[in-house]
Amino acid sequence: MGEALADAAIRAYAAEGDPYRIRHRVQITSFGGSGTTALTKSFLEAGLVLPPGPAQWPHKHTRRPPTAAAVPEGFRVVYPVGDPRDAVVSIFRRTYQWGHWRALHDGPEDRDPPASLESLESFVAAGVDEFALADHLDTWLDHPPGYPVMVLRFDRIDEAWETLADFVGLPDDHPRLVHLARASDWRAAPPTVREGLDALYGPLAARIAGFPPVQVV
Repeated sequence: MGEALADAAIRAYAAEGDPYRIRHRVQITSFGGSGTTALTKSFLEAGLVLPPGPAQWPHKHTRRPPTAAAVPEGFRVVYPVGDPRDAVVSIFRRTYQWGHWRALHDGPEDRDPPASLESLESFVAAGVDEFALADHLDTWLDHPPGYPVMVLRFDRIDEAWETLADFVGLPDDHPRLVHLARASDWRAAPPTVREGLDALYGPLAARIAGFPPVQVV
């Protein structure tokens, strides 16, 4: 969905009521570029009730975990993670950077996106993580008590599948989701871009690489 069409769909959906109200039992939230769309497709095919907004807006990349009082009984979140360097390359490759910046900051309408988002090259040259990916992850790791959040390393979903399937209630015969080679690999970028990405996200990538395939927090 193009950004203009997505914005129009979001405005229409928001006009129908409170888009932040949680009626769904399962939510997939991430900082992006980590298998969120593939998981969503698989879960919807299994008949799970996910956020109904366009592309699961505004819950897909929200930075604000809900309180226990705001969610229904049995609510749970899957938070897939991957290498943030690949994630950022993917965001810029698909020219999603402006919409993604708004989504990660819950739609700030009082300021324009930073000029550094013009291109991947300008982004890494600026040396500022305007997406605040580490903060996004930490906010969900420290979510309010009252419901579980499963942190899933999408690159190791083969090892985590049974635990994931049980966590969200997938049917026993639902097809396994496998991890495929990425279309966006930060290591294939020009040297200056690689260096900039590693300077911005190397520590976060190392943290995530130390995570188990799956953990519930």
